Amino acid sequence: MKTPSTFNLTVAAVLSLTLISGGTAAHLGSQPDLTEQQERLFDGALTTWSLGTASLFGLLASGSDDEDDRDEQQ
Repeated sequence: MKTPSTFNLTVAAVLSLTLISGGTAAHLGSQPDLTEQQERLFDGALTTWSLGTASLFGLLASGSDDEDDRDEQQ
């Protein structure tokens, strides 16, 4: 059985956290009234979603560069 690479595991973890944070932000954003704690959770989820999205683009861009380097070496 082949084990997943560290890169694949990292992308999966970042993608999971990003989707969960985005879903949480969308759910809380659709509520009419939020408590102070919910507002803080909403702000944190929105920030995590934003950073996660940027991280995914960076990871995928660097991953394609790594694959190109491996192809050239073979």
